[in-house]
Amino acid sequence: MKVKSTLIITVLALILAVPIAAQDTGASGFVISLKNGSTIRGRTLSRDDTSGKLRLTMTEAGGEAKSYAVIAPEDTSEIRSSASEGDSIRIKLKGGSDLRCKEFSLNGDSVAVKLGSASKVEVRWTDIESISFAQ
Repeated sequence: MKVKSTLIITVLALILAVPIAAQDTGASGFVISLKNGSTIRGRTLSRDDTSGKLRLTMTEAGGEAKSYAVIAPEDTSEIRSSASEGDSIRIKLKGGSDLRCKEFSLNGDSVAVKLGSASKVEVRWTDIESISFAQ
């Protein structure tokens, strides 16, 4: 009887541990670091022009957002791509050009795009067509 209850408890512990481990794995996408020390991961990032708030889609099904987070830009400390070397963020500008980077930060009505270890470019939100994740 003890073996049976030990086996059941072990199986239940494993069932509960799998979703927790899935949330912590390094899935590819955006990683937003907040000023309170927490991070949020997602695949699609957009900005509401009227409120200025960011919308990060965290899970999708069939191209539709199933869950998302709404974040005030002043609460973010940095936005970067996941840890994988092949991952990058693509900022498509109006007019056809685009920037690729590993991280950027928000400065009011502009985005400071980190292009290298010591260089940054300021881009206004009104000049950005889209921000997407590229592998």
